[in-house]
Amino acid sequence: MKKNLLLFLLSLSSFLSAQISKEDVILKINGDSLRVNIISVDEKISFNYPNEKIISSLSKNCISKIIFSSGRTENFSEKIIVNGVQDWEKVLITTNPEDVKCLVRKGEVRASANNTWNFDSAMTVEKKSMEKFKKEATKLKAHIILIEDQFKKGTTYWEGDVSSKYGIAYGYE
Repeated sequence: MKKNLLLFLLSLSSFLSAQISKEDVILKINGDSLRVNIISVDEKISFNYPNEKIISSLSKNCISKIIFSSGRTENFSEKIIVNGVQDWEKVLITTNPEDVKCLVRKGEVRASANNTWNFDSAMTVEKKSMEKFKKEATKLKAHIILIEDQFKKGTTYWEGDVSSKYGIAYGYE
């Protein structure tokens, strides 16, 4: 009797571990994990949930790593920590809405710079505008900005160049 019970428990244990190992695990940047079946790893990660046929996808920017059912792991994005304005260079800029799909909207950011009556080049004006833009995002504890609109104008020598940006800042929480 004890021998049969032991065999049954061993069989059950093997069966359960085989069922669990059939699934891949997606570890999202925000700490959530998903048990899924990975279909493809391209610009997006395509997957479906166990016992479902609908295909879902996530941007690689939302994923920390994938642990495949084979045991192999593949790392993707590392979490970007923005503690304050001093971390402005860490802020990412994107024009692709998919890059912010799984993130939390923090707020709108705007910045502009110009070189009226000075000798800065158009490139310097653009750099100043971008730096201000990223610093605005750090004030919201955001690490990525989805650019909605940008305006660059190169005019005469006396009027100078102008660079303006508008976007939505996003973060993990």
